[in-house]
Amino acid sequence: MANYLDDNLNQSVFLDINYLEVLGENTFEFCLYQLITNTLDLDEFHKRYKNKKVGRKAYPPAILLRVIFYAYYRGITSSRAIERSCKTDLKFMALAAGKTPHFTTIADFVSGYSEEMKSVFHKVLMICCKSGLVGREHFAIDGCKLPSDASKAWSGTHADLRKKSDKLKATARKIIERHQSNDSAKDTGDKGRELKTADTLIKNATKIDAFLKSNDKRQGVGKRKKEVQSNITDNDSTKMTTSKGTIQGYNCQTVADELHQIVVATEAFGVGQDQSLLKPMVEKIRESLGEDCLSGNVLLTADTGYSSEDNMKYLFDEGINAVVPDTNFRQRDPKIAGSETVTKHKAHRQKTRKDQRKSTAKIPAADFTVNKEAKTCICPNGHEMMYHGDHFEVNNKRYMRFKSYLKNCRGCPLKGVCMKRPLKEHGRQVSFVVDGEDNVSYLDLMKRKIDSEQGRKNYSRRMWTIEPVFGNITSNKGTHKLSLRGKAKVTCQWMMYCIVHNIEKLWRYGNAGAASV
Repeated sequence: MANYLDDNLNQSVFLDINYLEVLGENTFEFCLYQLITNTLDLDEFHKRYKNKKVGRKAYPPAILLRVIFYAYYRGITSSRAIERSCKTDLKFMALAAGKTPHFTTIADFVSGYSEEMKSVFHKVLMICCKSGLVGREHFAIDGCKLPSDASKAWSGTHADLRKKSDKLKATARKIIERHQSNDSAKDTGDKGRELKTADTLIKNATKIDAFLKSNDKRQGVGKRKKEVQSNITDNDSTKMTTSKGTIQGYNCQTVADELHQIVVATEAFGVGQDQSLLKPMVEKIRESLGEDCLSGNVLLTADTGYSSEDNMKYLFDEGINAVVPDTNFRQRDPKIAGSETVTKHKAHRQKTRKDQRKSTAKIPAADFTVNKEAKTCICPNGHEMMYHGDHFEVNNKRYMRFKSYLKNCRGCPLKGVCMKRPLKEHGRQVSFVVDGEDNVSYLDLMKRKIDSEQGRKNYSRRMWTIEPVFGNITSNKGTHKLSLRGKAKVTCQWMMYCIVHNIEKLWRYGNAGAASV
């Protein structure tokens, strides 16, 4: 038989490893090491430690930050998995300087340093600014809905939860009564399991009762505040509908700069609708970059979810150059208004929609030229309209009404963007207040702005500014869920995801070794 070298894998090997060499050069992990160790000022973390004279030595915050950020870069969010990687993965070993933090230490660090993490986010952002990665010409706002460590099964209004508690108690009571009536029967394994089930049901019912006793009803946002569902496991979270189904989680609001898609502001909210979150996010931008960061010609874009009269009034009053489309924005676009796809979609929607209320016209009355003294009105296509009287009253206000001639509307090129309903007996109708000025809504002002050629061009910039951020964080990194509970902790974790995103941008395009901050 041939003489072979030893093939035994059951043996220990001592390797000569230099951790800096393991990190390599021009790599993300080396950039991360340089940034955390040599650039960032971590004094906020040091203040939390009180073991100078007594107690065991603590893991330096720099080590924990390096390990956790690198784990998120690799799509690892479990603290146990991070601990295991520090034992088996050379890159993790190098960033941890050969130390192995316990998973509880990692979990406590992620969930317990929300204020300090805000400081890290701001400092990394300032380095991005110094490196020329923030253009400050266009900011885009959007939300990313992610599930958190909360159960949908424990959601409901207070009335729903009270019914659930009563049902659990009734079921447990039936189990106990059935066994009490059969006391003479031999105690089998099935009997013991059923009694344990009854005990579990009672514990769950007690848990619900304790929650209802100590928590008030959650009220929704908006003018008509209705009770929204509470959640026993995480009452800050909310049930939201996404493209992947219904989730229990948070709406992670994010603002990105156009130049390199740097995240400049972020916060997690337990609100499914974006409408009420525009104002707080604008304040977040100013908090991050200064009060004058949205002045002048700086552009702010957001999608239709943020469109409301109050939001538009806020933007105009603040002098912010914003572009926010309404729900009918695409249908008014001459390029696609008459397309086959839009026509089919509209027909399907009309067939299946639940809301059968009368539709209103798309082009606002403010776009029509009216002379109240002469009682004349000219439509946007230049045709004179028919005067129909000034005796119409709505909300104690008297209106004059004009109707377009049917023949003018039939051949009008604006018919598709002016009329929602098919032409029958008459054309477009508009009304104006007889006494006093007509109130032009802020939504109408925004419609005029976005319907212009420049407005549509500006809005098209939103997609490539904010969407790549969510794509990089959730799809590329694999961090598509949140592992914590509570608004403060979830905001901290999402902020850490965004910090990793910004550090990656620094690695690719910037200078992680900028002046210490």
